[in-house]
Amino acid sequence: MPSAPLFRPIRLFAATAVALQALSPLVLQAQGEAPFLRVRVDDTRNRALLEIPAGQLNKDVLHTVTLATGLGNGALDRGQTGPSGIVRLERRGNRVLMVRDNWTVRAPNGDAANQRAATEAFPRSIVASMPIEKDTAGTLIVDASSVFLADAYGVADGLRAGGSAGGTAASAPGVGSYRLDVARSYLDPERTRAFPRNAEVHAVLTFVTDQAVRGRGGLAPDARAMTFEQHHSLIVLPDTAGYTPRQYDPRFGYGGTSFFDLSKGFDGDYRGGFINRWRLVPKDPAAYARGELVEPVTPITYYLDPGIPAPYREAFREGGNWWAKVYEAAGFKNAFRVLDLPAGADPMDARYSMLMWVHRSGPGPSVGPSYSDPRTGEIVRAVVRMDAWRSLIDYNIWAGTVPASGSSGPTVDAEAFALARRRQHTAHEIGHTLGLQHNYIASAQNRSSVMDYPFPLITLDASGRPDLRNAYRNGPGAWDTLAIRLGYTWFPTPAAERTGLAAIMADGIAKNVRFINDTYANANGSNPLVTRWEEGSTPFEAVQRSAAVRRVLMNSFDERAIKPGEPMALLNMRFAHVYLHHRYSLEALSKYIGGMDFTFALRGDGQTPTRIVPVAEQRKALNQLLDAIAPKELTVPEKVQRLIPPPPPGFNTDQTWIEGSGETMFDAITLGGGLATEVIGYILDRERAARLVHTAASDAKALTLSEVTDAIVRRTWGAALPANPAERAMLRASQRAALDMLLDLAGDGRALPDVRAAAMHELRKLETRLARAIVTDDMQRAHIETARVDLDRFFDGDDQPTRRPRFPVIVLPWP
Repeated sequence: MPSAPLFRPIRLFAATAVALQALSPLVLQAQGEAPFLRVRVDDTRNRALLEIPAGQLNKDVLHTVTLATGLGNGALDRGQTGPSGIVRLERRGNRVLMVRDNWTVRAPNGDAANQRAATEAFPRSIVASMPIEKDTAGTLIVDASSVFLADAYGVADGLRAGGSAGGTAASAPGVGSYRLDVARSYLDPERTRAFPRNAEVHAVLTFVTDQAVRGRGGLAPDARAMTFEQHHSLIVLPDTAGYTPRQYDPRFGYGGTSFFDLSKGFDGDYRGGFINRWRLVPKDPAAYARGELVEPVTPITYYLDPGIPAPYREAFREGGNWWAKVYEAAGFKNAFRVLDLPAGADPMDARYSMLMWVHRSGPGPSVGPSYSDPRTGEIVRAVVRMDAWRSLIDYNIWAGTVPASGSSGPTVDAEAFALARRRQHTAHEIGHTLGLQHNYIASAQNRSSVMDYPFPLITLDASGRPDLRNAYRNGPGAWDTLAIRLGYTWFPTPAAERTGLAAIMADGIAKNVRFINDTYANANGSNPLVTRWEEGSTPFEAVQRSAAVRRVLMNSFDERAIKPGEPMALLNMRFAHVYLHHRYSLEALSKYIGGMDFTFALRGDGQTPTRIVPVAEQRKALNQLLDAIAPKELTVPEKVQRLIPPPPPGFNTDQTWIEGSGETMFDAITLGGGLATEVIGYILDRERAARLVHTAASDAKALTLSEVTDAIVRRTWGAALPANPAERAMLRASQRAALDMLLDLAGDGRALPDVRAAAMHELRKLETRLARAIVTDDMQRAHIETARVDLDRFFDGDDQPTRRPRFPVIVLPWP
């Protein structure tokens, strides 16, 4: 006989007063109420048996899958949210089917026939078939192993992809053969439980391969068999009668639940959707209507992962609770809180929105995802993942300021600096789980939102020393307040909501409180005020400040940037942040060239849709960008180069962020050439070049692409040779970068024909310049000869970009 019972019933939770207080509106439940579903574990046959009480068939429930353990490389994380959707259990003969309807297609305002036509136009999915084991008075017991002992999350796909999910998390090689081995998988009965409005099932799954890849040994004890835990939640859907979906408006700055609305007429576009938000309803609607601050029926509550160590724990709590003050602008007090997870609670339990502490083998992103009701956009649970590495990156930035700070040290100690960022960071990721998108114009509006990506705002004091006291904003800003008002202000009727939201939006427009999201923040963007990791009222101010700070930090940099007894090789990653201190400001500055500001204007809202950046600002930005790659600006002080040896035994090379071709010797030329490549690449971006052509086609005074390419060549290939050999090497690096970027643009088959023509014309002029060059320096002669060979190959139709010598752009972890 087996030592364990044949069936292990899941535990029915007896709610304590503390746990009841924790429940969200989705799962608020009476003590002693029976669970709506049960799962039993058949250890002997390694099966999952689902008990379906009478009355639970043909009811929609929310099914979510969360990854409970990770790979450690950023591709698969502990606490990573996975697939979710509404499913329904239907009996068909001796089986119960799990059916998932298609909520991306609807006809909400049509009659029954219209709704049926919309539904039948697209497929639904039967995601599982479960044989009935027993039928007792209408209560069915079915074999649900195909649901729970399966790769519902998609771990095998993640292992096949192999790389990181974003940022700079260390990645492992991808392979294509991992498969689930059910014989090495099982359900965990201790974490498989039932509650009145949710059932939790915890599966331990092993994935095997015959083609284990070298390099994964550091992530798993045996790369041939890797075990992950997946957590299923089956959740009773919230009552839609108590919740009014808020129509999606692109100006609000919210993520949304989108669908095809096939009930729209010929004057519509079949686009429908709601913003994603939590349910907040005032306890006292009459007092709320009088303008009093009122508590919600149920506050939004998040819980701290017990694994979060001090001092981060309190920083996470403080940063998260910034939102409590913001919600007061929407009329609610005590509407948001961050609490400790109750003792004995499972962080995977759907009743708890979590702030998870995530370890990886290298730096990576923190993420703020949530699960929502597909019918309405109502958020029902959040699982925020906070990267454990981020403070190490912040420490590197802080340590780079130590040598320039003098004997008294930096104006802010390392812990205060790191925790200031952590408070902001927590508020940011929670903001996503409240429904908010990124807002990358906030940095130019007095840091108006925690939803921007902040770079530490470091200034120089009157003595010329770095001042870190205002590195990060200590609280939310004007956009956060406006967005929460738009998303969470409660209205008693639809008519009042329409009028009220219009008034709130008009107030934001009148005060010029702005929002622009991720799509337009990339390096090829047109709006100079919209860039990740950039701080300052304008990019001109940001470049001036950050370049001045960079120069001070570079000139002072020495071994004081590391602690006594640490390997000198660690100076490599500290100096990387110093040298590239102004890089994001330079990226923002490039957006003046061919620049265009814009708003997400709707007809009649009074906003100006687009505005071309004045030509004087475009030319000023071009000159400042080329100033930034002048040989003197690119040159690394020799004393710094001589301080940095290769990594000693026992230290990972992944802490060598500045790599090059010198092997053991610090490669300052590749570092400078990479920055020159980056800056010229910004200027000669394909979309940016096209905007210059478009603008010049309608404005005779506009900055032209030919003027831009001529300036680049004149400031690089036309510059006088410096006397300093190190600066000569940097001039050659910038010249090489200019040639590579022009060749790339001229040969880009996706570029506008006029763009390719302008780049081609500039290359012809450069060819003539090089043919007439008078050179006395042997290295410069060889450098020019190589350039002429590459030009000849290009004009002969034999250009192969991978064969050309080019400098890699240094990639750093997110700050």
